[in-house]
Amino acid sequence: MVVVRGAGWPPVEQAAESLRADDEPVLRLRLPVHWPETPDDLFAGLPLRHSVWLAGAHVDGGSGTVGLVRRVLFPAGSRLSDPTDTGSGPVARVSVAAPPGGAAVGQSVAAVVSAGRDESPSHWRPLRADRLELPPGARAVLRYRLAGPDRVDLRYDGRHEAETSPWAALAFHTPRRLSRPRPVDLVLAVEIAGPQADGGVAVEERLQEAVAVVAAVRDAVGDENTLRVGLIGYRDHAPLDRPHHSDPVVHRVALSNPQAAEQVLGGWQRSALRHDFATGLEHVPHELSSWRDAWRPDSHRVLLVVGSRPPHPRSRPPQVLRRGAAVRICPDRVEWEAALRSVRHYDGVACVAVVDEPTWMDRLAGEPHLAQWADHAWDLFGAEGRFAAGHDPRSIASAVAAPALGLPEDGTPIRLVVSDGAGGDWLPAAAG
Repeated sequence: MVVVRGAGWPPVEQAAESLRADDEPVLRLRLPVHWPETPDDLFAGLPLRHSVWLAGAHVDGGSGTVGLVRRVLFPAGSRLSDPTDTGSGPVARVSVAAPPGGAAVGQSVAAVVSAGRDESPSHWRPLRADRLELPPGARAVLRYRLAGPDRVDLRYDGRHEAETSPWAALAFHTPRRLSRPRPVDLVLAVEIAGPQADGGVAVEERLQEAVAVVAAVRDAVGDENTLRVGLIGYRDHAPLDRPHHSDPVVHRVALSNPQAAEQVLGGWQRSALRHDFATGLEHVPHELSSWRDAWRPDSHRVLLVVGSRPPHPRSRPPQVLRRGAAVRICPDRVEWEAALRSVRHYDGVACVAVVDEPTWMDRLAGEPHLAQWADHAWDLFGAEGRFAAGHDPRSIASAVAAPALGLPEDGTPIRLVVSDGAGGDWLPAAAG
């Protein structure tokens, strides 16, 4: 029997000959200069026998059902010598998301498998698995390169590391259902006061962001019949307002379907900005307390504020050092903190805030009292989630809707990434 001595291929400069050295058979060959460097390279040009898929989970927002799905990365027959190949192997791009907040652990696994179209998950052959850091509601774009018949490389800029759990554990420990979803009653309060100098751009962007968040919450909930949206539009006190002389809450829209709310928001107009440092936000908690009979008995209730400036204080306003002016006291002496605590305690209202901070917030070092006042107010209005303007609406929607989607019934979190994008791109796992 003739064998090759050594771990690699024989040196190419040696002539073919057979000899014995130390009683061990040795075969020496002279090989062409382009001969493959490793045995695996002999098969690199062969087409894929089975398709390569990215495995994930799909969560139905309406029913809470969780199922295994997969999306094709490289179909059977793909090869490195594909005509579109630029020399680095074909590349597939796929968008994924983190599981809902109640079912997530902050890390999600992207598992690549090889399988025939009709094979059951128990017969999927794992090629690689990577653990990604994805907070609830976050999305990521993954790029995979075909490096060989059973080799796939991941190109991803975020933090990730190899996942050591076997494929069977990832697949069959995925929960099959989240606990019963709850309906969502969302009250969206939007600051409609803005500077005249920008032609109303700031308010328009705020309203557009509010519409985008409503749409994202609708997508997250899944079943539109379980989501109702109410609207509150608030503005500034007039400079010479006396107690109860005017009401900063200028828009009141009862809880209704989300499409109606989106249309209404599109018709709101800018109100004049009359105060640099505060606005009539302090009236919103009192307004919300009058909605007590509108809540559904079993609903998850959320106040989402989309605004810029904090509310007026009831007394002892913070002094603005740099400008030498005090923040004005609310003419109505509204005790908004007590009202907010009341609706949170008695009505179970969660608070989320999206804040586009005014320019003076860039100079906080010179105005510490004002900075502390603003931070204190937004911490309370954003107790369950405080986001900067322009944040991904899906992350905001997760903070709003995730508690209503429920936890896995058996307590096991969803480890796999969640499908994101067009439903037809992800196929359900084959039965069996």
